[in-house]
Amino acid sequence: MRHDSSSSLVGMDNQSISIPVGEGPRGIAISEDGSRVFVCNYISGNVSVINTRNRKVIRTIAVERYPQSIVLAHRGKRAYVTNYGSGSVSVIDTKTYDVGHVTVGRHPWGIVVSRDGKYVYVTVRQGKEWLAIIDTRTYAVSRVLGLPSPSISVDISQDNSRLYISSTNSPAGPYQDALTVISSKTFEVLNIFQTEKYPSAVTVSPDGRKVYIVCLDARKLTVLDTGSSSIRHFDFVTCEGKIVFGEKNAYAVDQAKKEVVEINTTTYGIIRRVPIPGAFEPYDMVLDQHNRAYISDYQSDEVHSVDLA
Repeated sequence: MRHDSSSSLVGMDNQSISIPVGEGPRGIAISEDGSRVFVCNYISGNVSVINTRNRKVIRTIAVERYPQSIVLAHRGKRAYVTNYGSGSVSVIDTKTYDVGHVTVGRHPWGIVVSRDGKYVYVTVRQGKEWLAIIDTRTYAVSRVLGLPSPSISVDISQDNSRLYISSTNSPAGPYQDALTVISSKTFEVLNIFQTEKYPSAVTVSPDGRKVYIVCLDARKLTVLDTGSSSIRHFDFVTCEGKIVFGEKNAYAVDQAKKEVVEINTTTYGIIRRVPIPGAFEPYDMVLDQHNRAYISDYQSDEVHSVDLA
């Protein structure tokens, strides 16, 4: 699936560079110190580890079929990967690169770890729309049944009390496209909010006051105020990946225009666009402490590194 591209490992005034990884890179995560980037290669069934100092792949870790999403936890000591084609979550020791697998159910997609690191929550797109919960001490799995519709993305409140789950295509549910809020203690449904079409990614803001929902098909951004439970919709870009927060503003990938967009977190308007040189189908991104973005590119089999400073 790799395209020939003169951008690979060629800088653009040292502001951007493209790093070859595996086939079909999608979900991406970065270590707390910004030294390593982990990217799920959906087609080749592995995870590439990038050293951000020299911007080269230093390890390729075999997981299972169609790794989709990845999250780091326990101060970066573990990586959790959803394997869409295998019904499992791979657990990677980020020091030794040893790998184990936990069966969670058919078609796992979104994933988040509780703020205290005790639980991993996984959206599972099957039968009765499960949410799978992994105890990180024992790796025992429990499940929540009966969510309103097929779940996509999940994030957790800053105080660990609530889970925010996006879902779509529910023929019998109250909304076709929705954000469901559930208690992380009792798993009771606390609220359901209608979103715009295909809410592909959910992100809780660092202060916990807002929840950002990217609605891919509608090209909208839905924002929930967690204090007032009010919800608003804003014109946005063609984006499937998550919202990423910097020191002042937020960022996302515009897949259609192949740019990183900077978002004002007060007005939710786009205040800056930065091209992603050499991009074919940019998917998801992370940001390091120096405001350098790393963007997975599903079609070019690369991760693009772009300086946003």
